[in-house]
Amino acid sequence: DMTVCILGSPTAFLPVLLEGGTRCPGAMVLCLSPTWVSRVPSETSTGSWSLLLSRGVSFKMGGHSTLETFVPPRRANYVTGTFAPGDPEGSWVGELARDLDCPMGGSVPLTHWLEDPLVTRWVLAARANMPVPPTLAFVLGARGDLPTKLGMPRVRLVRLEDPQVQESLVKEEVGAFLGGTVMEPYNQVVVQLAGWRWRGTGTRSTHRKEEGVAVVQAVGAWLRGLTEEDSVLLEAMVPTACLPVPHPRSPVPRLPVALRICTLVCRSWGDRPQLCQVACAMGRAESPVRHGAALPQSLDSSLQQLGVVAPSQRQALATRLQEATEAAMAALLAAEAELSPQQRGGTRAHIDILGVDFLLACVDDALELVALATNSQRCLETCVLAEAMGRAVGEHPGDLPRLLAEVMLHRAQCHLVEGKDILLIGAGGVSKSFVWEAARDYGLRIHLVESDPEHFAAGLVQTFLPYDSREHRRDEEHAERVLELVRSRGLRPHACLSYWDDCVVLAALVCQGLGLRGSSPAAVRVAKQKSRTHQHLQRCRRGRPPPAAFAVPCRRLQSHGDVERAAGTVPFPAVAKLEFGAGGVGVRLVEDAGQCHAHAARLWRDLRDDADHPGIGLGWGNAMLLMEYVPGTEHDVDLVVFDGRLVGAWVSDNGPTRVPAFLETAACLPSCLPADRQAQLVRAALECCRACGLRDGVFNVELKLGPGGPRLLEINPRMGGFYLRDWIREVYGPDLLLAAVLVALGLPPVLPARPAPRGHLAGVMCLGSEHGAVLGGGGGMEALRELQGRGLVRLNRLFEEVAGDGEYEEPLLSVACDGATRAEACVRLLGLCQALGIDSPRYPVEHFLSHFK
Repeated sequence: DMTVCILGSPTAFLPVLLEGGTRCPGAMVLCLSPTWVSRVPSETSTGSWSLLLSRGVSFKMGGHSTLETFVPPRRANYVTGTFAPGDPEGSWVGELARDLDCPMGGSVPLTHWLEDPLVTRWVLAARANMPVPPTLAFVLGARGDLPTKLGMPRVRLVRLEDPQVQESLVKEEVGAFLGGTVMEPYNQVVVQLAGWRWRGTGTRSTHRKEEGVAVVQAVGAWLRGLTEEDSVLLEAMVPTACLPVPHPRSPVPRLPVALRICTLVCRSWGDRPQLCQVACAMGRAESPVRHGAALPQSLDSSLQQLGVVAPSQRQALATRLQEATEAAMAALLAAEAELSPQQRGGTRAHIDILGVDFLLACVDDALELVALATNSQRCLETCVLAEAMGRAVGEHPGDLPRLLAEVMLHRAQCHLVEGKDILLIGAGGVSKSFVWEAARDYGLRIHLVESDPEHFAAGLVQTFLPYDSREHRRDEEHAERVLELVRSRGLRPHACLSYWDDCVVLAALVCQGLGLRGSSPAAVRVAKQKSRTHQHLQRCRRGRPPPAAFAVPCRRLQSHGDVERAAGTVPFPAVAKLEFGAGGVGVRLVEDAGQCHAHAARLWRDLRDDADHPGIGLGWGNAMLLMEYVPGTEHDVDLVVFDGRLVGAWVSDNGPTRVPAFLETAACLPSCLPADRQAQLVRAALECCRACGLRDGVFNVELKLGPGGPRLLEINPRMGGFYLRDWIREVYGPDLLLAAVLVALGLPPVLPARPAPRGHLAGVMCLGSEHGAVLGGGGGMEALRELQGRGLVRLNRLFEEVAGDGEYEEPLLSVACDGATRAEACVRLLGLCQALGIDSPRYPVEHFLSHFK
C-alpha cells in the first residue's frame, strides 16, 4: 500500500488530503494522535526508523473520509505535518517524524532553519542575489551555523563574545549602520529578537533612523538574554512603493499602505521549484503586515490598489515574482543539501513546501521585490484560506491542492520502488545508458538478461545473466531458458520489462511465465509486427470513430511476387520498410512497383540478419511491408497506460525528412499543434493501443496528422527511444522510465493532471556521413560537450560510432537547444548549427525547423 501520512492538525493540509484522496483513494492518511502510530527500527536503513500506522483517517473519492484501524499496521511512505514552532501538536509530531527511513516533507530542525530570518536572508542574498532589507545582525561568537563573515553589503554580521562588556562595539556598529549608504533610502528601522522561537511573537520595536540612542538601547536590551540559537536584528523598515493614482475617485487624500506578498512554492518534478499560489495582505503603512492579521487577496487586486493600472505591468510583476520565488527555493534547496542529516532531522528529510514573503518597494523609481522571510507553514495557511474564500464566491479552484498532492504522492511512489528487483530484458546500446544511472538513483536492483556477454552494463547491475536471444523468431524457447536462469539464481523479481525494441516480445513472455503484470505476449506481437498492427486495426470496427479509421492500407512483402500483389492493392506513392524495423533504417518512398522491387532487392541483399545491422529488428527476419503514403505532419505520442486507462500523454513534432528517405531530422517539444489537434493524436494513439490489447505499460506511437485527422504509422510497445525520455523529463518533469517501472509493479503512476511545459526544446539529428568530420576532426564534439557543461545545449548520444552506412545509416547524435518560446529555441539551435557547420546545403537545418511554427 502507498501511504502518505499527515501528522497533527489537518487545518492547512485538508485541501491536499481531499485532492490526494481523489487521485489515489486511500493513500492519504491523517494521524491525529501519537497513540495511532509507532516507530520501529528500519529493516532497510541502519539507524533509521519506520513509521507504522495502526489508526488513521483515510480519504477516498468524492471527499469521503473514514476513521480506520489498520491490521496489520500500514507503513508510511511519505510523512509531513505541523512542524511549525509554537504549534501545540508540534512536539509529538516532531518526535515521531525524526530519522525516518521514508521521505519526509520537512522536520523540526528544517523548520527551525527556515524560520530564522538571519539564516534565510543570508542564503537568499548570497546564493540568489536577491534584495533583502538592509540588516545588521548580532550573534554570539560561538554560533556555528553561519560563516565568520557574510560578505554582503545588505546583511552585516557582528559576533559578540560577551554582549555585556562590548557595549562600545555595539554602539559603534549601530551608528555605522544607521549612517551607512545602504540606509540612505529609509527613514525607519526595526529592532527585533530573531530566531525560530520568536517568529510571530511580536518581539520588536520601531524607531526613526535619527533616534540613534534609542536604537542602541533597544538592541542592548535584547542582547541581555541572547542565546546561541538567536540573533538581534536591526533592519530597515522597507516601505511599500507608493504610486500615483491616475484618476483618484475621491478628493480625500490616499493614506500610504503596506503590502505583504505571500508566495507558496513546492519541490516539483525533478526537484525543481514550482510556484503554487500567491496571496497578499494589505494594512497601514506605519506597522508591518503580519500573517493572519488581514484577509488575503489576489496579487492582481493588490497591484491595482497600489496604482499599477496597466495589465501588462501587473503581468510583468507577476512573472518577476514567480522567477524570484522559484529562485529563492532553488537557493534554499542548494543550501539544504549542504546540511548534515542531523541538521535536517534525518537523511530523508527535505524541504518540499516553502513559503516566501516579499515586500514591493520602490528603488530608483523602479519597483523592486524584496525578500522578507521564509516559513514552513504560514504561507500555506494563508493560501489555503485564499482558496476557500475564492470558492465561496464561485471562483474556479486553483492548482494549490493538486500540485502539493502530486508532490507527496510522487515522493511516496519513489520510496515504494526502492529496493525492488527488476528483471530487465535487453540492455540496448549507448542510447540507453541513462537506465543504469536512473536505476541507481531510484534504488532499483536490476537483474539484466543480455545477449552480449561483454556488454558494458554487466558491472552496473545487481545480477548479469548473459543469454543469446538475438534470434527472436524463437522467443518462446528463449523465454523458457530465461525462466530457468532466473529460477536457478534464486531470483524473485517484482517486475519484468524491456526498454529495447528487439526484446519486447521476449519480455512479455517472461512476464507471463513469472505471473507479473504487463501486456500479453499476443498484444505485444500484434504491435511489434507493423503489417499485422494495421490489418488487426482494420478489423476493429466498433467505436466512434473506430480504430479502423486510423489504420493505413499495407501488405507484407517476403518475395518479389508479394511486391506485384501488393502493388495491386496499395496505391502509389507508397512507403516500403522493414516489417520489424526500428530507427527509420531502410524506410523509403517508392513511386511505383519498379522502385519497390529495386529497393526490396537491395534491402534483402544487404540486411539478412542481426549481424548485418544490430538493433533494427533483423532478429525477426528481413520481411518488408508496403504501405500507403500518408501526407501530413509527423508526430510522436508517448503514452502511459494502466489497466487500459490513460494516465499520461505527451505529443512531440518531427521535422520534414530527406525524401525519399524517412530518417528523422529534427524535433520539438511541446508540440506546435493547438490543444484540440494534440487531443486527436492522443485519442487515436490510445485507441490503437487498446484495440491491439496493450493495456499496461509505456508506449510510443508514431502518427501522421493531415486534414482528415490522425493516421497511424506504427506502435512501439515500449518507452520512446532516442531523446524522448530526456526531453519529456526536462520540459514536463515526469520520468517515463519510472512510470514504466511503476506500471510493471502494479502501481498506477502519479503524473501531472494538467502538465504545463517549463520551456521549449528544439533539436536536430547529426549523421556520421554528414557531420563526422565536423564533430570529430573539426572539434565540434568538444565544443558541444563544453556547451552542455554550461547548460546551453542538450546532447543525446545514440551511438559511440557511425551506425550503418549509406541508406541504412542511423543518427549518431541529437543536439537540442531550449528557450522560453519555441521560436527562441529554434533560433538558438540554428545559430549553433551554423556556427559548428552542422547546417549545410546538403543538410539544411533551417528547412528542417521550418515546420515548427
